[in-house]
Amino acid sequence: EPSDSCNLCGNSEQDWSERVTFQGNEISCGEFGWIFLSQNVVEGSEQCLNFRAEYFGKCCYAKSTGGAGCNLCNGKVDEPWRDNRETVTVEFDGYETSCPDLVNKMSTRLDPSSAQCTDAKNEHFESCCFERCSICGNSNLDWEATVFFSGEEVLCHELDRAIVVEEEIAAGSSRCEMSQSFYAETCCIEPPVEPCNICSMSGIHYSMNSNVKVYFDGEVKTCLEMYHSLFSRHEQFSEQCIGAQEELFGQCCEEIPSQIILGDSTSGIFTSPPTMSPTAKNPDFDSWYDAGNLSSSASRYMVPITIVCLSAAVALMIGW
Repeated sequence: EPSDSCNLCGNSEQDWSERVTFQGNEISCGEFGWIFLSQNVVEGSEQCLNFRAEYFGKCCYAKSTGGAGCNLCNGKVDEPWRDNRETVTVEFDGYETSCPDLVNKMSTRLDPSSAQCTDAKNEHFESCCFERCSICGNSNLDWEATVFFSGEEVLCHELDRAIVVEEEIAAGSSRCEMSQSFYAETCCIEPPVEPCNICSMSGIHYSMNSNVKVYFDGEVKTCLEMYHSLFSRHEQFSEQCIGAQEELFGQCCEEIPSQIILGDSTSGIFTSPPTMSPTAKNPDFDSWYDAGNLSSSASRYMVPITIVCLSAAVALMIGW
C-alpha cells in the first residue's frame, strides 16, 4: 500500500496563507503539500519530522476549543468598538505582518484567555487599533446630506462610516476635530424626541422588508434607507412621517403573528414581536433596531377599528 504523504502540522491546524522561506524562496505554508508529493516525503519519515520541526511554529496552530478567538482590538465591555489600521505593519513571531493579518492570526491561533493573547494585545494594541472618529458625535447623521471630500461629492454616511475608517482618522485626533468642524454643520442634525418609524402604528411594531425598493418624494430607495432618513430627521407624529407611513406602510411593512419571530439577517427582513396592548409597552422594543428607541405613542391618537365597530353596533341597538 502507498504511504500517506507527510502532514506538516500533524493533528494541528495549518495556516495555508502564512509565508515562510524554503530553499531561499518565499512560499506559502499551503505549498508544502505539493512539495511533499513531488519529493515523496511520507508521513512519519525522518524527512517529514525535520520539516515539521522547522516550520511547525510558523505554519501550524492548535485547533480551536470553540467560541471566539483572541480579538486584538476588542476592549472592555464599556469601551467603544475599535477598528484595525490597514496600512500599519508590525513584527509578530519574527516576521513583518500587517495589522489585518495579525488580527486574523490572533483570532484563529490564540485563545482569548491565554497569556499569548494578553501579551500580543499589550504589544500591538496601540499600533494596530483605533477608535474611529465620529463626525456627528451624539447628534444624528443626516443620511441624505452630501459634502465634498478630496474634490468628490460623497454622502455624509459614506464619509462617516467608510472614509473615516479608510483614512484611519482616530477619535480625538486633530484630523477628527478638523473633519468635525468642516462637516458637522452639513452632516449632523439634532435627534427627534420621538423618531419617525414607518413600521410602527398604534403602539404595535411590524416587520420591515428592508431590501424592497420604493418610490417616495421623487427618489427610489430601499425601505431601510427610507427608515434611516425618516428616523434621523422627523418626529413620529410630524406631517412628513404620517405622509410617509400612508404611502410606504403597505410596501415596507408586514404584520406578523403575535408570537415572537426571530429576525433573519440573511433574508433582509427584520422582525420584532408586536405589543399586544398599546397601553402596556414591552421594554424589549426599546432596542428594536440599532438606530435607537422605536417605541411609539401612536395609540393615544388612533383608536383600534374593533372598538369603533363595537361602539357603532351598540348605538344601533339602542336606537332600535
